[in-house]
Amino acid sequence: MRPLTTMLTLAVLFGLFVTLPAQAQDADSLILQGKGMMAAGLSAADLDQMRQARALFERATGDENRAVLAHYYVARADHHLANLLAETDEGAAADHLDSAIEHLKQAIALEASAEAYALLSSAYGRKIGLKPMMGMFLGPKAGNALSEAKALDPDNPRVVLTEAISDFNTPKMFGGSKTRAMVGFQRALDLFAQEDITDPLLPSWGRDEAYAWLGIAHMQNDARDEARAAFEKALDVNPDYGWVKYVLLPRLDNAAGSE
Repeated sequence: MRPLTTMLTLAVLFGLFVTLPAQAQDADSLILQGKGMMAAGLSAADLDQMRQARALFERATGDENRAVLAHYYVARADHHLANLLAETDEGAAADHLDSAIEHLKQAIALEASAEAYALLSSAYGRKIGLKPMMGMFLGPKAGNALSEAKALDPDNPRVVLTEAISDFNTPKMFGGSKTRAMVGFQRALDLFAQEDITDPLLPSWGRDEAYAWLGIAHMQNDARDEARAAFEKALDVNPDYGWVKYVLLPRLDNAAGSE
C-alpha cells in the first residue's frame, strides 16, 4: 500500500503546485479583461460595461497576490460609476464613492501606494462635489491622502494630475488656484510623456484626461484655440474618449456659436 500512498501524496502536492499559478493567472486575466471593459465603458459612458468591469475586479480580490491591484481597480470603477450617475442618481453615486473609499482603504492596508492614496483623495473630493456641506469634514481627508501620495511618489503623473484637478475645483478661499492647476496639468503631461509602463496590470490611465482638463482650463480663460488643441490631443491619445467627443468639444463649439 505504501507505493500507492506515496503516489497519491505526490499527486496532491503536484496538483497544488499546478493550481496556485493557475489561480494567479485567473486573477491577472480578470484584471486585464476588466481594464479593457472599463476603458470601453468610460469612452461610451456605458453603465452596464462599467458594472461588468467592476464585477471582474471584485472577483480578483480573492487572490491574495493581486488583492491590492484588484481593490484599487474596484475603486476606480466605482469612481467612474459615481461620475456617470451623478446627474441622474446622486444617492447611487454617493454609494459608489463610499465603496471606492472602502476598497482603497483595504488596498492601502495591504500595501501603501501613491496610486491608491491619489485615487482616495479624488474620491473624497468627488464626495465634496456631490455634497459641498461635507467639505469641512472631507476636505482634510482628501488633503491628507494627497499628501501621502506625494510623499510616496511626487513625480507620478496621476498624483500630479489629481492635485491639479483638486486645485482647479477647490474655491480660492479654501486654497484652490486655477493658475496652479494649469501648471499642474502641464507638468502631469510632461511626466506622462516620460512614463514607460511595461506591466499591463499596473495603472496607466490619465494622459487623455490631463489633456481634457488642460482644455477645460483654457476654456475658462477664453483661450478657445488652445482649448481645442488640448481636446484634439486628448483624442490623439484616445480616439474613443467620449467625454471630449460628446461633451467638451460640443460645449466649446456652442460657446463659440453663441457669440
